[in-house]
Amino acid sequence: MKKSVKMFSSVKEWGMILVGAAIFSASINTFITPLGLFNGGFLGISQLLRELMLFLFPSIQGNVDLSGIIYFVLNIPVLILARKRLGGLFFAKTVFCVCCYSVLLAVIPVPTEAVLDDKIVSCLIGGLICGIGIGITLIAGASGGGEEVLGVILSQRRNLTVGNVAMIINVLVFGTCLIVYDMTTVVYSALFAAFTYLAMDKVHLQNITTSMVIITKKDGMEQEIFRHVQRGVTEWTGRGGYSKEDARILLTVLSKKEALYLRSFLQEYDPDCFIITSENVEVHGNFVKRV
Repeated sequence: MKKSVKMFSSVKEWGMILVGAAIFSASINTFITPLGLFNGGFLGISQLLRELMLFLFPSIQGNVDLSGIIYFVLNIPVLILARKRLGGLFFAKTVFCVCCYSVLLAVIPVPTEAVLDDKIVSCLIGGLICGIGIGITLIAGASGGGEEVLGVILSQRRNLTVGNVAMIINVLVFGTCLIVYDMTTVVYSALFAAFTYLAMDKVHLQNITTSMVIITKKDGMEQEIFRHVQRGVTEWTGRGGYSKEDARILLTVLSKKEALYLRSFLQEYDPDCFIITSENVEVHGNFVKRV
């Protein structure tokens, strides 16, 4: 039974990666590409290189969007460098996600004219849908590669974070757009990126920091918490105000995704435990945010 549940969960996650990649790619090709706007990150670089290639070699224009192919090529060296730094399953899912992005961006048809005439509305709808797609792939335990994976590599060798790397690449992409195109293109592209990140943050449960207090009389729960989510636990002894019975109070801080998983396990491990969760807490100190 447990093997069947585990297999179903695994198939579900891989399916979510495909669905998320399809939502993202369809939104890019439907709302953004027809308007001549650009994404940030590696995909933005791919779009700029596509425009350069079409300018130099107009004859290669066809039904296939070259940005998907270029995106795949750009990710190859990054993934090769990162394969030992990322967990085995996370790396495999990320490779699959990059392949899905690349193929879907290349084959999903791009309308010859903008679907919506209003650029702000296109940026809003396209950005929100893209953010949802990215969020789904992240929930499934994958990454779209590009600046995220490059950030993981550089953060281990330089005094940089994943966010710093993404910001630097975005500045380079939008700076190039400003030089080659105009301020209008940059503003609308940046607006699209902002809506994308806003939606992604709302969907991706790993971005929501949660504190969890567990009150239990059962021994060994702190080891089980660490074993299941690899988060530290603070423990102290309490006493019931009504029952006057001793109890153990455990405090841990984790992401909302981890909290949902842990709560399900703890309720099986100790059906009598009492769990209190608080979302969007502020944490200062040695707390690692995970992808």
